[in-house]
Amino acid sequence: MKISEAIATMADLAKASACDEFDIVGYDSFSESVEVFEGKVSNTEIQSASAIGIRTFKNSRPGIAFTEKLSPDALKICLSDALSHTELTDPVLFTVADLQPASGINFDHLSPEFDAVGFSDLTKLAIDLENTARSLDKRIENVPYTGAGRSSGTSFFLNSRGVAYEHAAQEFSAYSAAVGMLGEQKKMGFYSNSRLKFSDLPGLRIAERAVERTIEQLGAAPVPHGKYTVLFTNRASGQIMSLYQSPYFAELAIRGQSRLKGRLGEMIASPQLTLLSQAHAPLLKGSRARDGEGVPTRDLDVIRDGKFVNFLYNLEAAAIDKVAPTGNAVRSVSSKAGTGFKNLVVAPGNKTAAELAAAGTVLVIDKLEGSAGCSPVSGELSIGAQGYLSVDGKRMQPVDRITLSSNYFEMLKNIEAVSSEYNDQYSSVRVPDLLIGGISVAG
Repeated sequence: MKISEAIATMADLAKASACDEFDIVGYDSFSESVEVFEGKVSNTEIQSASAIGIRTFKNSRPGIAFTEKLSPDALKICLSDALSHTELTDPVLFTVADLQPASGINFDHLSPEFDAVGFSDLTKLAIDLENTARSLDKRIENVPYTGAGRSSGTSFFLNSRGVAYEHAAQEFSAYSAAVGMLGEQKKMGFYSNSRLKFSDLPGLRIAERAVERTIEQLGAAPVPHGKYTVLFTNRASGQIMSLYQSPYFAELAIRGQSRLKGRLGEMIASPQLTLLSQAHAPLLKGSRARDGEGVPTRDLDVIRDGKFVNFLYNLEAAAIDKVAPTGNAVRSVSSKAGTGFKNLVVAPGNKTAAELAAAGTVLVIDKLEGSAGCSPVSGELSIGAQGYLSVDGKRMQPVDRITLSSNYFEMLKNIEAVSSEYNDQYSSVRVPDLLIGGISVAG
């Protein structure tokens, strides 16, 4: 049974059941990838998957179940499981989303080249990238993995109040890693990217950037410990902001797991910072007309010129706080609804990254290593990093084996400048370079 037929069948079964309301989510996905080593294919992978999940409400009690089997019998069992779970849960203050108008923009990301590109094309691109990486610099001793792939997916939503929504996306991706050696020191640089069009990938200089990142780190050493002004490049700044998304989720504030609880309207950051949940930018990967619960989405200021102006809400959190949902629910087939940015965007400043790096002694960080020492609840940040030391705009030395220590909420206040430059990643996270003072560095 096709996914669309399975969703329609599940809806008919639910309407005939004892549940009061229901909503259904589903996905259908395909991916194909190849990895090469020394001019030969070292690994291939083809995946195809479909699943649907249903959330039922009976006497105000929700129940969730999902199935990856789309046969009539499997759908009946799935619905029965969801209904049985309603007897185990507590009553809630919300139900499914009402049918309300949503943006008429088509946010599908479909590639005109998707069906024309096959395994042989992906393989040729990967081998070309590997050959390029090996030839660029005599210090490159190995190119351990290089690959290319294509993927497509469609997500579905349907509820008992007439809300129906589909979103489709396709993309091509490629990556390369290069290992360089200087004396006894070895470094590996990595670069990956994706695009809607396969024909755009060769122009992204994927192998060249992997090699550049390798060579830049040869000879790296720690800097003396102390407090530094740090420039997080737009390669690293998005990682920082992504690690600390959850304090802006109303559901976590309600549970007492956000330090921003009760702080709406306060200046929590430098006036340089404006943070957005941008749902209606057609070129960005996370744009949708409706969220994971069928609620219409909208562009939303979260921080405006340093002032905290909005939490992000799903239906349950909005019902508890007695406010309108913001269209920021996220939901998988197997779980209850959570919260998330549609596209996490920081508004750009008016200076280039080079201009920010020229502001005296600046530790430029372009790679973060791990996140075990980062807590979005407390805001504590302790993370390994690599980059280089810049003095008055001149690159003095590559830097590695350092640990950055700070607190995210203090870092927001210490933002000195935001650059005008985003990176070129096809992503739902868009954060320019961030210049932040007062960060402790230990070697």
